[in-house]
Amino acid sequence: MLQTPSTLDDVQRLYDWFEQMRQTQPVWRDESSGCWHVFRYDDVRTVATDYSTFSSERRRPGRFARRAEGTQNGQVRMGRSLLTMDPPEHRQYRNLVSYAFTPRAIDRLRGRVTEITQQLLGEAREPGKMDFATEIAYPLPTIVIAELLGVPSSDRPLFKRWADALLSAQLNDAEFSRPEDEQRDHPEMRRLSQTFEEMSDYFWQMLEERKRTPGEDMMSDLLKAEIDGEHLSMEDTISFCTILLLAGHVTTTNLLGQAIRCFDEHPKALEQLRRQPELMPSAIEEVLRYASPVWRLSRTTKEAVTIAGVTIPKDEMVFAWLASANRDPAQFPEPERFIPTRTPNRHVAFGHGVHFCIGAPLSRMEAAVALPIILTQLPHLRVAYEESPQLFEGRVLFGFKRLPITFEGEGQQPVH
Repeated sequence: MLQTPSTLDDVQRLYDWFEQMRQTQPVWRDESSGCWHVFRYDDVRTVATDYSTFSSERRRPGRFARRAEGTQNGQVRMGRSLLTMDPPEHRQYRNLVSYAFTPRAIDRLRGRVTEITQQLLGEAREPGKMDFATEIAYPLPTIVIAELLGVPSSDRPLFKRWADALLSAQLNDAEFSRPEDEQRDHPEMRRLSQTFEEMSDYFWQMLEERKRTPGEDMMSDLLKAEIDGEHLSMEDTISFCTILLLAGHVTTTNLLGQAIRCFDEHPKALEQLRRQPELMPSAIEEVLRYASPVWRLSRTTKEAVTIAGVTIPKDEMVFAWLASANRDPAQFPEPERFIPTRTPNRHVAFGHGVHFCIGAPLSRMEAAVALPIILTQLPHLRVAYEESPQLFEGRVLFGFKRLPITFEGEGQQPVH
């Protein structure tokens, strides 16, 4: 039975359910919501990759309608989103920001990630203990993406409030099938709309400042960008900034927290990483597979399609469970084991195909730089389960809202 995990015990029950569904109902229609669910590795990759059949566009009435005329206070100024586009439009828009995530651009940020990690460790509020989620895993990628965009780090509390509101949204799958008017009337939808309204107002003001005084940042670059000879609308630019701010930190936040949990639960693997830090990139890939930071992605069928002998009609919502695919024994031998040297490791934690997460290289780099520093400077690190770690709520993201840890020392040794 599909339930929203709220504890790590719930998470294990969800993984057990995935296993059962892969074996018995690899393509399943939830009668309560009318949505379809896909669980096996090959099928999930197909849903993620075949955009001609499985569309990212919201063919049913959208959860957040675009209001292009929204230039007055009280209206959401969100434009089109990379997350809800199909090619060729998706490719054109993605190319606008892809330069910021090239290997050369990512490599230039390594030193800054080291500095921020060291700064955050030095600001640990209590000797020998901290909330890893709020003191390290959240602020590190938030500062990085904020600096890329060109917004001040002093606004981090604002970003955190917005992120918390979006990540804690308690929407059940049935909401995807409701008519637009009913969606707007849902209390959670109203709260989310208010959050997007605040974000759109914020970025509108920031972009107006960049029009007057351009800088060397992504907001200024987006204002100069053109597609087919035309500049982006203000609404589309705001949408870009919002997606980059949220997607640019959420996956890394979850990856860092899940890495600490995985290392804590597998002390032999942790000891191996301490002895052989060069294995960290491989271990990060195994964290992504074993504890996928994103549970699932959603698509809408453009036409009737048959998967695993089951026909899904046209215009149906399909959830492809990345976390289930990454535990499929048909692709991963001994999938329940955490093996930091696993090779090959063709997980789908960042999706697959044209919608492969554009920020994946940045997320991997941040984790590869930060985790060795953290493990070195926080000896005997362990998760304080007795202080009740807290997961994000919902069925989209698998990460920690609160992750208390203990360690020896004060976490203030300099990096050499």
